[in-house]
Formats: sequence, C-alpha cells, structure tokens
Amino acid sequence: MFLCSSNFRHHLAAARNGRYALSTIALTDRGTLSTDGHSLLFVPYPVIDPKEAPDIDGVDAASPPPKGDPFLVSTDDAEKAAAMVGKPRRHAPAATRVLQAHVEGESLVVGATDLAHSRVLRLQRAQGQFPEVGRVIPDYRSSVAITMNLANLIQTLKAMAGASSEPTVTLRVIDDQQAMGLSCRDGVAALIMPIAVDSPAEHVPCQLEKLREGPGTVTAPAPEEPEEPAEPREDWHPVETEMQAPAPRRSRKQVVSR
Repeated sequence: MFLCSSNFRHHLAAARNGRYALSTIALTDRGTLSTDGHSLLFVPYPVIDPKEAPDIDGVDAASPPPKGDPFLVSTDDAEKAAAMVGKPRRHAPAATRVLQAHVEGESLVVGATDLAHSRVLRLQRAQGQFPEVGRVIPDYRSSVAITMNLANLIQTLKAMAGASSEPTVTLRVIDDQQAMGLSCRDGVAALIMPIAVDSPAEHVPCQLEKLREGPGTVTAPAPEEPEEPAEPREDWHPVETEMQAPAPRRSRKQVVSR
C-alpha cells in the first residue's frame, strides 16, 4: 500500500485520550481517518502501480490496505513517518514522493526512498477503539453542494476567529448573488464570493457519503508536488460533549471593516 505524507501529516486527531482513541490516525481500506470528536477528516490513499515503484528492502508495497478493523497509528509515529518523505529529485517517479507500507502483525512497516537511499520504520499499532464514524455521517444525497475557493475560506475564518469573541458563526448562502455571508452575534461579519451552488450530482464526489455506505476503495491521484508542512490547527467547537470538552473562548480584538 502507498500513503501520501498528507495521510499522516494533516489530521484532526485530539491531543488527549478518552473513551475513544481520538489521539490516533486510523488506516482503513479506503484511506486515513482522524477525528477530535466533533470534526472528521478523510484523506484517500494515492494511486500508485506497485510494479512501477522502486524496491525498498523489508517493505511489501503490493500489500493491500487494512480490511476490517482499522490499523491505528499514534500522531507522534505518524509525524515521524511523514518526515521520511523528503524533497524528490527532478524527474523522479511518483513513488519517491510517497510512503510504501504493509501491515505485519501488530506493526506497520513504512519505507521511503529518494532512489539513492532508503529508510524503513516500524510503527507499533496504537491501542484503543476508533469511533464507528459511518453511523454518525448524515445522508448527503438530497443536499446542496457549495463550491468556493479554499484559501479564501480559510483566510476569512481565521480573520473572523481572531476578530470575534463568539464561539459560533452563522453561514448564509445568498443564492441569487452567488455569495456566502458569515456572521457572529457580536456583529463581526464577512462575505465570500463568488461561490457555486450545485446539486450533488453536478459536484465532486462526496467521500463522506461513500464512507457512510460501507466498505469499498476510495483513492486519489499520486501527488505531483512535495507536501508542505501543516500549519497549526485552530480549535473547533464540539457537538459531542462526551468526547471533547468545550474549546476556550477567544479574546476580542479590534476590527477594521471595509
């Protein structure tokens, strides 16, 4: 099996242990899953032909992803594995930009190569039970899909999080203007445009719906560029108090409106 560094580096895992193993990343037959109890992130595995991958002694890249119970990896071990993927050489095959791995008993054997040198790391299965996320994913078949620029959305949410002392934000889709409004109870507001409003059939496939439906294989293209280091993740507010304590309130800052 193959993994992008994104499978391990970008996650929503919680920093503490609790009823569920929220401080781990789950390797499934589809991709990696992580959750902090109120948000869920799914990252599909890259598509690589094992026959075209360079050989790494001790790693069987042709082995399939885990089936049945997911293989849990601690976030610390995941970061170590992701760091094995360095800057690829020019014209190097895609397989040098990903991790090769196979499950061996209670271990995950992970390898990476730049064609000149190879590294192999053995990760022990993390203990705990991962939440059965398929039971809480809603039915999206009758939903409306909204498409917007991801960088604009992140920039706007970060600005609002710093400007507002409120723990929640309200989203309003302004259909006829192809815009989305965001507002907080303390008056901080933002507008994102343009956006596209589509039916699910006209939109990108919803991987969450596929996760809800049951077992299968969901894959993504091999990465074309090296992964950038992840930025620190902002706290999000919980919907399941049993699994996550409320996030702290932010201090109010001055805002200049345009």
